[in-house]
Amino acid sequence: MSNGLPLLPIYLVDFGGSLLMIVLALSALRHAIRLVRMEKDNVLWTYILWLSGALVTFSISRSVAHVLKYVLVLTGYPEIWSQLSPFCGGLNSLILVSIAVLTNYYYNMHNVIKRIEEDTCSLSLAHEQLKDAHAELRDLNLDLEQRVEKRTRQLQLSEEKFRGLFESSKDMILFCGLDNRISDINESGREILGYESREEIIGRPLVSYFAEEEKWPLFNCGLGSQGHVKDFEVKFLRQDDTRLYLMITASRIANEKGKVKGYELIAKDLTHFKEVTDQLIQSENMASVGQLAAGVAHEINTPLGIILGYSQLLMEDFAEDSEVHEILATVEKQTKACKRIVADLLKFSRHSVGGTQAPVDINTCIQDVLSIVEHSLNMDHIYVQRVLAEKIPEIVINVERLRQVLVNMINNAHHAIGKEGIVGVWTRFNEHCQEVEIIIGDTGCGIPPEVITRIFDPFFTTKGVGKGTGLGLSVSFGIIRDHGGYIEVHSPPVDKEVLAAGMNTAFHVILPREPQSGQSKEDES
Repeated sequence: MSNGLPLLPIYLVDFGGSLLMIVLALSALRHAIRLVRMEKDNVLWTYILWLSGALVTFSISRSVAHVLKYVLVLTGYPEIWSQLSPFCGGLNSLILVSIAVLTNYYYNMHNVIKRIEEDTCSLSLAHEQLKDAHAELRDLNLDLEQRVEKRTRQLQLSEEKFRGLFESSKDMILFCGLDNRISDINESGREILGYESREEIIGRPLVSYFAEEEKWPLFNCGLGSQGHVKDFEVKFLRQDDTRLYLMITASRIANEKGKVKGYELIAKDLTHFKEVTDQLIQSENMASVGQLAAGVAHEINTPLGIILGYSQLLMEDFAEDSEVHEILATVEKQTKACKRIVADLLKFSRHSVGGTQAPVDINTCIQDVLSIVEHSLNMDHIYVQRVLAEKIPEIVINVERLRQVLVNMINNAHHAIGKEGIVGVWTRFNEHCQEVEIIIGDTGCGIPPEVITRIFDPFFTTKGVGKGTGLGLSVSFGIIRDHGGYIEVHSPPVDKEVLAAGMNTAFHVILPREPQSGQSKEDES
Protein backbone atom coordinates (compact mmCIF):
# COMPACT_ATOMS: atom_id res chain seq x y z
CA MET A 1 0.00 0.00 0.00
CA SER A 2 1.01 3.59 -0.48
CA ASN A 3 -0.35 6.26 1.78
CA GLY A 4 -3.16 4.05 2.79
CA LEU A 5 -4.27 3.14 -0.80
CA PRO A 6 -4.12 -0.44 -2.06
CA LEU A 7 -1.55 -0.96 -4.93
CA LEU A 8 -2.90 -4.23 -6.26
CA PRO A 9 -5.33 -2.67 -8.74
CA ILE A 10 -2.53 -0.54 -10.13
CA TYR A 11 -0.28 -3.53 -10.48
CA LEU A 12 -3.02 -5.45 -12.20
CA VAL A 13 -3.74 -2.60 -14.59
CA ASP A 14 -0.02 -2.17 -15.32
CA PHE A 15 0.48 -5.88 -15.84
CA GLY A 16 -2.64 -6.23 -17.94
CA GLY A 17 -1.78 -3.13 -19.97
CA SER A 18 1.66 -4.54 -20.70
CA LEU A 19 0.20 -7.81 -21.97
CA LEU A 20 -2.40 -5.94 -24.05
CA MET A 21 0.36 -3.74 -25.55
CA ILE A 22 2.27 -6.89 -26.58
CA VAL A 23 -0.85 -8.38 -28.19
CA LEU A 24 -1.69 -5.21 -30.08
CA ALA A 25 1.92 -4.75 -31.21
CA LEU A 26 2.04 -8.34 -32.51
CA SER A 27 -1.30 -7.84 -34.30
CA ALA A 28 -0.02 -4.65 -35.91
CA LEU A 29 3.16 -6.51 -36.94
CA ARG A 30 1.11 -9.33 -38.49
CA HIS A 31 -0.95 -6.85 -40.52
CA ALA A 32 2.19 -4.98 -41.59
CA ILE A 33 3.74 -8.24 -42.83
CA ARG A 34 0.61 -8.96 -44.88
CA LEU A 35 0.69 -5.50 -46.45
CA VAL A 36 4.38 -5.80 -47.31
CA ARG A 37 3.77 -9.18 -48.93
CA MET A 38 0.99 -7.63 -51.01
CA GLU A 39 3.11 -4.67 -52.18
CA LYS A 40 6.80 -5.28 -51.65
CA ASP A 41 7.86 -2.00 -53.26
CA ASN A 42 5.54 0.18 -51.15
CA VAL A 43 7.69 2.32 -48.87
CA LEU A 44 4.79 3.12 -46.45
CA TRP A 45 4.10 -0.54 -45.80
CA THR A 46 7.79 -1.13 -45.19
CA TYR A 47 7.88 1.78 -42.73
CA ILE A 48 4.84 0.41 -40.84
CA LEU A 49 6.51 -3.04 -40.76
CA TRP A 50 9.65 -1.65 -39.16
CA LEU A 51 7.59 0.55 -36.82
CA SER A 52 5.44 -2.41 -35.75
CA GLY A 53 8.57 -4.48 -35.11
CA ALA A 54 10.03 -1.72 -32.96
CA LEU A 55 6.77 -1.41 -31.00
CA VAL A 56 6.66 -5.17 -30.47
CA THR A 57 10.24 -5.04 -29.17
CA PHE A 58 9.40 -2.04 -26.94
CA SER A 59 6.21 -3.61 -25.56
CA ILE A 60 7.95 -6.90 -24.83
CA SER A 61 10.91 -5.14 -23.21
CA ARG A 62 8.68 -2.93 -21.07
CA SER A 63 6.28 -5.72 -20.10
CA VAL A 64 9.09 -8.12 -19.19
CA ALA A 65 10.76 -5.36 -17.14
CA HIS A 66 7.55 -4.62 -15.21
CA VAL A 67 6.79 -8.29 -14.60
CA LEU A 68 10.38 -8.94 -13.55
CA LYS A 69 10.23 -5.90 -11.23
CA TYR A 70 7.12 -7.13 -9.47
CA VAL A 71 8.49 -10.62 -9.15
CA LEU A 72 11.83 -9.50 -7.68
CA VAL A 73 10.25 -6.98 -5.27
CA LEU A 74 7.58 -9.40 -4.03
CA THR A 75 10.14 -12.20 -3.58
CA GLY A 76 12.43 -10.02 -1.53
CA TYR A 77 15.15 -9.29 -4.10
CA PRO A 78 14.73 -5.58 -4.74
CA GLU A 79 18.49 -5.07 -4.99
CA ILE A 80 18.59 -7.24 -8.12
CA TRP A 81 15.96 -5.03 -9.74
CA SER A 82 17.96 -2.00 -8.77
CA GLN A 83 20.84 -3.44 -10.77
CA LEU A 84 18.69 -4.45 -13.82
CA SER A 85 16.54 -1.32 -13.87
CA PRO A 86 19.11 0.88 -15.72
CA PHE A 87 19.54 -1.73 -18.43
CA CYS A 88 15.79 -2.02 -19.00
CA GLY A 89 15.41 1.77 -19.08
CA GLY A 90 18.32 2.09 -21.53
CA LEU A 91 16.90 -0.59 -23.78
CA ASN A 92 13.53 1.11 -23.81
CA SER A 93 15.12 4.46 -24.51
CA LEU A 94 17.14 2.91 -27.40
CA ILE A 95 13.95 1.43 -28.84
CA LEU A 96 12.13 4.77 -28.59
CA VAL A 97 15.08 6.53 -30.28
CA SER A 98 14.98 3.91 -33.04
CA ILE A 99 11.28 4.56 -33.48
CA ALA A 100 11.95 8.31 -33.67
CA VAL A 101 14.78 7.83 -36.18
CA LEU A 102 12.65 5.48 -38.25
CA THR A 103 9.82 8.02 -38.24
CA ASN A 104 12.19 10.79 -39.29
CA TYR A 105 13.71 8.52 -41.96
CA TYR A 106 10.27 7.80 -43.33
CA TYR A 107 9.57 11.52 -43.59
CA ASN A 108 12.75 12.10 -45.56
CA MET A 109 12.13 9.03 -47.65
CA HIS A 110 8.64 10.26 -48.34
CA ASN A 111 10.03 13.53 -49.67
CA VAL A 112 12.61 11.72 -51.74
CA ILE A 113 9.99 9.36 -53.10
CA LYS A 114 7.72 12.32 -53.85
CA ARG A 115 10.50 14.04 -55.79
CA ILE A 116 11.29 10.78 -57.53
CA GLU A 117 7.62 10.42 -58.46
CA GLU A 118 7.59 14.00 -59.73
CA ASP A 119 10.77 13.34 -61.73
CA THR A 120 9.21 10.12 -62.95
CA CYS A 121 6.13 12.03 -64.09
CA SER A 122 8.38 14.59 -65.80
CA LEU A 123 10.39 11.85 -67.42
CA SER A 124 7.20 10.09 -68.45
CA LEU A 125 5.86 13.31 -69.96
CA ALA A 126 9.18 13.92 -71.68
CA HIS A 127 9.13 10.31 -72.89
CA GLU A 128 5.64 10.79 -74.33
CA GLN A 129 6.74 14.02 -75.99
CA LEU A 130 9.82 12.23 -77.29
CA LYS A 131 7.63 9.44 -78.65
CA ASP A 132 5.41 12.00 -80.35
CA ALA A 133 8.46 13.78 -81.77
CA HIS A 134 9.90 10.45 -82.87
CA ALA A 135 6.62 9.56 -84.56
CA GLU A 136 6.56 12.93 -86.32
CA LEU A 137 10.20 12.53 -87.33
CA ARG A 138 9.50 9.02 -88.59
CA ASP A 139 6.52 10.30 -90.61
CA LEU A 140 8.63 13.15 -91.97
CA ASN A 141 11.42 10.71 -92.79
CA LEU A 142 9.00 8.38 -94.57
CA ASP A 143 7.48 11.32 -96.41
CA LEU A 144 10.95 12.58 -97.31
CA GLU A 145 11.95 9.13 -98.54
CA GLN A 146 8.78 8.95 -100.60
CA ARG A 147 9.44 12.41 -102.03
CA VAL A 148 13.05 11.54 -102.79
CA GLU A 149 11.99 8.26 -104.36
CA LYS A 150 9.29 10.01 -106.41
CA ARG A 151 11.71 12.73 -107.49
CA THR A 152 14.30 10.09 -108.35
CA ARG A 153 11.74 8.23 -110.47
CA GLN A 154 10.78 11.48 -112.20
CA LEU A 155 14.43 12.31 -112.88
CA GLN A 156 15.07 8.77 -114.09
CA LEU A 157 12.03 8.90 -116.36
CA SER A 158 13.08 12.31 -117.65
CA GLU A 159 16.61 11.05 -118.26
CA GLU A 160 15.27 7.97 -120.05
CA LYS A 161 13.07 10.16 -122.25
CA PHE A 162 15.97 12.48 -123.03
CA ARG A 163 18.33 9.58 -123.67
CA GLY A 164 15.74 7.90 -125.90
CA LEU A 165 15.23 11.11 -127.86
CA PHE A 166 19.00 11.70 -128.00
CA GLU A 167 19.82 8.21 -129.25
CA SER A 168 16.83 7.58 -131.55
CA SER A 169 16.74 10.98 -133.27
CA LYS A 170 17.65 10.84 -136.95
CA ASP A 171 19.01 14.38 -136.76
CA MET A 172 22.45 15.25 -135.44
CA ILE A 173 22.38 16.27 -131.75
CA LEU A 174 25.59 17.41 -130.10
CA PHE A 175 26.74 19.32 -127.03
CA CYS A 176 29.67 21.73 -126.68
CA GLY A 177 31.45 23.23 -123.70
CA LEU A 178 32.38 26.88 -123.26
CA ASP A 179 35.58 26.17 -125.19
CA ASN A 180 33.40 25.24 -128.23
CA ARG A 181 34.71 21.67 -128.18
CA ILE A 182 32.24 18.83 -128.72
CA SER A 183 31.47 17.04 -125.43
CA ASP A 184 28.85 14.56 -126.69
CA ILE A 185 27.13 13.54 -129.93
CA ASN A 186 24.39 11.05 -130.75
CA GLU A 187 24.68 8.01 -133.00
CA SER A 188 22.97 9.71 -135.95
CA GLY A 189 25.48 12.55 -135.77
CA ARG A 190 28.33 10.07 -135.87
CA GLU A 191 26.85 8.39 -138.95
CA ILE A 192 26.19 11.71 -140.69
CA LEU A 193 29.79 12.82 -140.14
CA GLY A 194 31.07 9.42 -141.31
CA TYR A 195 33.13 8.37 -138.26
CA GLU A 196 33.56 4.87 -136.86
CA SER A 197 33.13 5.89 -133.20
CA ARG A 198 32.05 8.88 -131.14
CA GLU A 199 35.44 9.09 -129.44
CA GLU A 200 36.90 10.33 -132.74
CA ILE A 201 34.54 13.34 -132.62
CA ILE A 202 34.36 14.17 -128.90
CA GLY A 203 36.93 16.77 -127.91
CA ARG A 204 37.35 18.29 -131.38
CA PRO A 205 36.54 22.00 -131.95
CA LEU A 206 33.18 22.59 -133.60
CA VAL A 207 34.72 25.14 -135.96
CA SER A 208 36.89 22.40 -137.52
CA TYR A 209 33.76 20.99 -139.20
CA PHE A 210 32.77 24.26 -140.87
CA ALA A 211 33.56 24.00 -144.59
CA GLU A 212 33.03 27.76 -144.96
CA GLU A 213 35.23 29.42 -142.33
CA GLU A 214 33.59 32.82 -142.87
CA LYS A 215 30.31 31.46 -141.45
CA TRP A 216 31.79 30.54 -138.06
CA PRO A 217 31.97 34.17 -136.77
CA LEU A 218 28.33 34.71 -137.81
CA PHE A 219 27.24 31.55 -136.02
CA ASN A 220 29.31 32.23 -132.90
CA CYS A 221 28.25 35.89 -132.73
CA GLY A 222 24.54 35.05 -133.00
CA LEU A 223 24.86 32.37 -130.32
CA GLY A 224 26.75 34.70 -128.00
CA SER A 225 24.55 37.80 -128.39
CA GLN A 226 21.07 36.26 -128.65
CA GLY A 227 21.67 32.99 -126.81
CA HIS A 228 20.34 30.95 -129.71
CA VAL A 229 20.65 30.42 -133.46
CA LYS A 230 17.73 29.17 -135.55
CA ASP A 231 17.73 27.59 -139.04
CA PHE A 232 21.37 28.46 -139.71
CA GLU A 233 22.42 26.88 -143.02
CA VAL A 234 26.03 25.80 -143.25
CA LYS A 235 28.25 23.29 -145.02
CA PHE A 236 29.95 20.69 -142.83
CA LEU A 237 32.96 18.52 -143.64
CA ARG A 238 32.64 14.76 -143.23
CA GLN A 239 35.58 12.56 -142.30
CA ASP A 240 36.28 11.87 -146.00
CA ASP A 241 36.26 15.66 -146.69
CA THR A 242 32.95 15.50 -148.59
CA ARG A 243 30.49 18.27 -147.81
CA LEU A 244 27.14 18.19 -146.06
CA TYR A 245 24.40 20.81 -146.16
CA LEU A 246 23.08 21.23 -142.61
CA MET A 247 20.43 23.41 -141.00
CA ILE A 248 21.46 24.11 -137.39
CA THR A 249 19.38 25.25 -134.43
CA ALA A 250 21.50 25.94 -131.33
CA SER A 251 20.98 27.42 -127.88
CA ARG A 252 22.92 28.08 -124.69
CA ILE A 253 22.77 25.79 -121.63
CA ALA A 254 22.67 27.61 -118.27
CA ASN A 255 22.55 26.37 -114.66
CA GLU A 256 20.06 27.45 -111.96
CA LYS A 257 22.03 30.65 -111.33
CA GLY A 258 21.95 31.58 -115.01
CA LYS A 259 25.64 30.87 -115.62
CA VAL A 260 26.29 29.49 -119.11
CA LYS A 261 27.76 25.97 -119.06
CA GLY A 262 27.81 25.19 -122.77
CA TYR A 263 25.73 24.85 -125.92
CA GLU A 264 23.39 22.32 -127.50
CA LEU A 265 22.91 21.94 -131.25
CA ILE A 266 20.43 20.10 -133.44
CA ALA A 267 21.42 19.79 -137.10
CA LYS A 268 19.21 18.48 -139.91
CA ASP A 269 20.92 16.99 -142.95
CA LEU A 270 19.69 18.83 -146.06
CA THR A 271 22.21 17.29 -148.47
CA HIS A 272 19.73 15.06 -150.27
CA PHE A 273 17.11 17.81 -150.23
CA LYS A 274 19.63 20.23 -151.77
CA GLU A 275 20.58 17.71 -154.43
CA VAL A 276 16.94 17.01 -155.31
CA THR A 277 16.19 20.74 -155.36
CA ASP A 278 19.16 21.40 -157.63
CA GLN A 279 17.99 18.59 -159.90
CA LEU A 280 14.48 20.04 -160.05
CA ILE A 281 15.87 23.50 -160.83
CA GLN A 282 18.16 21.97 -163.43
CA SER A 283 15.26 20.07 -164.96
CA GLU A 284 13.16 23.21 -165.12
CA ASN A 285 16.04 25.12 -166.69
CA MET A 286 16.65 22.32 -169.18
CA ALA A 287 12.96 22.19 -170.09
CA SER A 288 12.88 25.94 -170.68
CA VAL A 289 16.09 25.86 -172.69
CA GLY A 290 14.78 22.85 -174.60
CA GLN A 291 11.66 24.70 -175.67
CA LEU A 292 13.73 27.71 -176.71
CA ALA A 293 16.24 25.51 -178.55
CA ALA A 294 13.44 23.74 -180.41
CA GLY A 295 12.06 27.01 -181.73
CA VAL A 296 15.50 28.34 -182.66
CA ALA A 297 16.48 25.05 -184.34
CA HIS A 298 13.39 25.00 -186.53
CA GLU A 299 13.88 28.63 -187.53
CA ILE A 300 17.56 28.08 -188.40
CA ASN A 301 17.09 24.71 -190.08
CA THR A 302 15.19 26.10 -193.10
CA PRO A 303 17.69 28.82 -194.16
CA LEU A 304 20.56 26.41 -193.55
CA GLY A 305 18.97 23.92 -195.89
CA ILE A 306 18.59 26.60 -198.56
CA ILE A 307 22.22 27.74 -198.12
CA LEU A 308 23.46 24.15 -198.32
CA GLY A 309 21.39 23.42 -201.43
CA TYR A 310 22.44 26.52 -203.36
CA SER A 311 26.11 26.06 -202.44
CA GLN A 312 26.04 22.49 -203.70
CA LEU A 313 24.34 23.61 -206.96
CA LEU A 314 26.93 26.32 -207.48
CA MET A 315 29.79 23.91 -206.87
CA GLU A 316 28.65 21.91 -209.92
CA ASP A 317 29.20 24.98 -212.12
CA PHE A 318 32.88 25.43 -211.17
CA ALA A 319 35.93 23.25 -211.54
CA GLU A 320 37.14 21.51 -208.38
CA ASP A 321 40.51 23.24 -208.53
CA SER A 322 39.05 26.69 -208.90
CA GLU A 323 39.06 29.23 -206.09
CA VAL A 324 35.27 29.66 -206.21
CA HIS A 325 34.78 25.89 -205.83
CA GLU A 326 37.02 25.91 -202.72
CA ILE A 327 35.03 28.81 -201.25
CA LEU A 328 31.74 26.99 -201.92
CA ALA A 329 33.18 23.82 -200.39
CA THR A 330 34.01 25.79 -197.24
CA VAL A 331 30.45 27.17 -197.17
CA GLU A 332 29.09 23.63 -197.56
CA LYS A 333 31.30 22.29 -194.76
CA GLN A 334 30.34 25.02 -192.29
CA THR A 335 26.68 24.73 -193.22
CA LYS A 336 26.76 21.00 -192.49
CA ALA A 337 28.43 21.77 -189.16
CA CYS A 338 25.59 24.18 -188.37
CA LYS A 339 23.04 21.50 -189.30
CA ARG A 340 24.72 19.04 -186.90
CA ILE A 341 24.41 21.61 -184.13
CA VAL A 342 20.75 22.11 -185.04
CA ALA A 343 20.25 18.32 -185.03
CA ASP A 344 21.75 18.16 -181.53
CA LEU A 345 19.41 20.94 -180.42
CA LEU A 346 16.44 19.05 -181.82
CA LYS A 347 17.53 15.88 -180.02
CA PHE A 348 17.94 17.84 -176.80
CA SER A 349 14.45 19.31 -177.13
CA ARG A 350 12.90 15.87 -177.96
CA HIS A 351 11.70 17.03 -181.34
CA SER A 352 13.82 14.50 -183.21
CA VAL A 353 13.91 11.19 -181.38
CA GLY A 354 14.02 8.37 -183.89
CA GLY A 355 14.69 4.72 -183.20
CA THR A 356 12.78 2.25 -181.09
CA GLN A 357 13.22 0.82 -177.61
CA ALA A 358 14.19 -2.78 -176.97
CA PRO A 359 15.62 -4.91 -174.13
CA VAL A 360 19.34 -4.18 -173.81
CA ASP A 361 22.16 -5.79 -171.83
CA ILE A 362 23.91 -2.81 -170.22
CA ASN A 363 27.26 -4.58 -169.80
CA THR A 364 27.29 -5.61 -173.47
CA CYS A 365 26.42 -2.07 -174.59
CA ILE A 366 29.27 -0.66 -172.46
CA GLN A 367 31.75 -3.20 -173.87
CA ASP A 368 30.70 -2.24 -177.42
CA VAL A 369 31.26 1.46 -176.74
CA LEU A 370 34.62 0.85 -175.03
CA SER A 371 35.83 -1.26 -177.95
CA ILE A 372 35.37 1.83 -180.14
CA VAL A 373 36.84 4.55 -177.88
CA GLU A 374 39.44 2.56 -175.95
CA HIS A 375 42.01 2.84 -178.74
CA SER A 376 41.99 6.65 -178.64
CA LEU A 377 42.22 6.48 -174.82
CA ASN A 378 45.22 4.18 -174.95
CA MET A 379 46.94 6.56 -177.36
CA ASP A 380 47.05 9.09 -174.51
CA HIS A 381 48.01 6.42 -171.94
CA ILE A 382 44.54 6.40 -170.44
CA TYR A 383 43.38 2.98 -169.31
CA VAL A 384 39.88 1.73 -168.57
CA GLN A 385 39.02 0.06 -165.25
CA ARG A 386 35.92 -2.13 -165.58
CA VAL A 387 33.85 -3.19 -162.53
CA LEU A 388 30.75 -4.62 -164.20
CA ALA A 389 28.27 -6.38 -161.95
CA GLU A 390 27.07 -9.82 -162.93
CA LYS A 391 23.47 -10.85 -163.54
CA ILE A 392 22.20 -7.35 -164.25
CA PRO A 393 18.73 -7.63 -165.84
CA GLU A 394 18.12 -6.16 -169.27
CA ILE A 395 16.49 -2.74 -169.47
CA VAL A 396 14.17 -1.41 -172.16
CA ILE A 397 15.90 1.52 -173.89
CA ASN A 398 16.90 2.97 -177.24
CA VAL A 399 20.36 1.39 -177.55
CA GLU A 400 21.67 3.95 -180.07
CA ARG A 401 20.81 6.85 -177.82
CA LEU A 402 22.34 5.07 -174.81
CA ARG A 403 25.56 4.57 -176.78
CA GLN A 404 25.54 8.29 -177.59
CA VAL A 405 25.31 9.09 -173.88
CA LEU A 406 28.17 6.73 -172.99
CA VAL A 407 30.40 8.11 -175.78
CA ASN A 408 29.75 11.69 -174.65
CA MET A 409 30.63 10.92 -171.03
CA ILE A 410 33.75 8.90 -171.85
CA ASN A 411 34.92 11.67 -174.20
CA ASN A 412 34.40 14.20 -171.40
CA ALA A 413 36.44 11.97 -169.06
CA HIS A 414 39.15 11.79 -171.74
CA HIS A 415 39.22 15.57 -172.01
CA ALA A 416 39.32 15.99 -168.19
CA ILE A 417 42.33 13.63 -167.88
CA GLY A 418 44.24 14.79 -170.91
CA LYS A 419 47.03 12.25 -170.79
CA GLU A 420 47.96 9.43 -168.41
CA GLY A 421 45.09 8.46 -166.18
CA ILE A 422 42.27 6.03 -165.56
CA VAL A 423 38.64 5.98 -166.64
CA GLY A 424 36.54 3.78 -164.35
CA VAL A 425 33.24 2.18 -165.37
CA TRP A 426 30.93 0.49 -162.81
CA THR A 427 27.51 -1.10 -163.24
CA ARG A 428 25.08 -1.98 -160.44
CA PHE A 429 21.49 -3.08 -159.96
CA ASN A 430 19.27 -1.84 -157.14
CA GLU A 431 16.68 -4.56 -156.52
CA HIS A 432 14.69 -2.40 -154.11
CA CYS A 433 14.18 0.43 -156.61
CA GLN A 434 14.44 -1.79 -159.70
CA GLU A 435 17.03 0.59 -161.19
CA VAL A 436 20.27 0.07 -163.09
CA GLU A 437 23.18 2.41 -162.28
CA ILE A 438 26.12 3.21 -164.56
CA ILE A 439 29.05 5.07 -163.00
CA ILE A 440 31.73 6.68 -165.16
CA GLY A 441 34.62 8.19 -163.22
CA ASP A 442 37.95 9.73 -164.12
CA THR A 443 41.21 10.69 -162.44
CA GLY A 444 41.19 14.15 -164.01
CA CYS A 445 41.46 17.49 -162.24
CA GLY A 446 37.85 17.38 -160.98
CA ILE A 447 35.04 19.90 -161.42
CA PRO A 448 35.06 23.15 -159.38
CA PRO A 449 31.91 23.86 -157.31
CA GLU A 450 31.07 26.96 -159.36
CA VAL A 451 31.16 24.90 -162.59
CA ILE A 452 29.44 21.66 -161.50
CA THR A 453 26.00 23.33 -161.37
CA ARG A 454 26.24 24.45 -165.02
CA ILE A 455 27.70 21.44 -166.81
CA PHE A 456 24.31 20.37 -168.21
CA ASP A 457 23.49 23.83 -169.56
CA PRO A 458 23.40 23.99 -173.39
CA PHE A 459 26.45 25.61 -175.00
CA PHE A 460 28.31 25.69 -171.67
CA THR A 461 31.80 24.22 -172.09
CA THR A 462 35.22 24.48 -170.51
CA LYS A 463 36.93 23.38 -173.73
CA GLY A 464 38.85 25.77 -175.91
CA VAL A 465 37.43 27.52 -178.96
CA GLY A 466 36.68 25.05 -181.75
CA LYS A 467 37.01 21.99 -179.45
CA GLY A 468 33.38 21.59 -178.44
CA THR A 469 29.90 23.07 -178.69
CA GLY A 470 28.80 22.42 -175.09
CA LEU A 471 25.84 20.28 -176.16
CA GLY A 472 27.19 16.79 -175.37
CA LEU A 473 26.13 16.62 -171.70
CA SER A 474 22.96 18.60 -172.38
CA VAL A 475 21.88 16.09 -175.04
CA SER A 476 22.87 13.19 -172.75
CA PHE A 477 20.82 14.68 -169.93
CA GLY A 478 17.80 14.93 -172.22
CA ILE A 479 18.18 11.36 -173.50
CA ILE A 480 18.33 9.88 -169.99
CA ARG A 481 15.44 12.06 -168.87
CA ASP A 482 13.37 10.84 -171.84
CA HIS A 483 13.83 7.26 -170.60
CA GLY A 484 12.63 8.10 -167.05
CA GLY A 485 16.12 8.27 -165.55
CA TYR A 486 18.42 10.97 -164.26
CA ILE A 487 22.11 11.87 -164.07
CA GLU A 488 24.06 12.88 -160.95
CA VAL A 489 27.60 14.20 -160.84
CA HIS A 490 29.88 14.31 -157.79
CA SER A 491 33.33 15.85 -157.58
CA PRO A 492 34.87 14.41 -155.47
CA PRO A 493 32.85 11.15 -155.57
CA VAL A 494 30.62 10.19 -152.64
CA ASP A 495 30.74 6.48 -153.38
CA LYS A 496 33.47 4.87 -151.25
CA GLU A 497 34.42 2.27 -153.86
CA VAL A 498 34.74 4.89 -156.60
CA LEU A 499 36.68 7.20 -154.28
CA ALA A 500 39.01 4.37 -153.26
CA ALA A 501 39.76 3.73 -156.96
CA GLY A 502 41.33 7.21 -157.17
CA MET A 503 38.54 8.88 -159.13
CA ASN A 504 38.18 12.66 -158.77
CA THR A 505 34.87 12.97 -160.65
CA ALA A 506 32.00 10.49 -161.07
CA PHE A 507 28.87 10.62 -163.26
CA HIS A 508 26.01 8.41 -162.09
CA VAL A 509 23.46 7.44 -164.77
CA ILE A 510 20.36 5.88 -163.18
CA LEU A 511 17.83 4.17 -165.45
CA PRO A 512 14.62 2.33 -164.55
CA ARG A 513 14.40 -1.34 -165.46
CA GLU A 514 11.10 -0.82 -167.26
CA PRO A 515 10.19 2.30 -169.32
CA GLN A 516 7.63 4.71 -167.91
CA SER A 517 4.17 4.66 -169.38
CA GLY A 518 3.90 6.56 -172.66
CA GLN A 519 7.61 6.50 -173.48
CA SER A 520 7.42 3.83 -176.19
CA LYS A 521 4.79 5.74 -178.07
CA GLU A 522 6.79 8.91 -177.90
CA ASP A 523 9.92 7.21 -179.15
CA GLU A 524 8.09 5.64 -182.06
CA SER A 525 6.37 8.90 -183.05
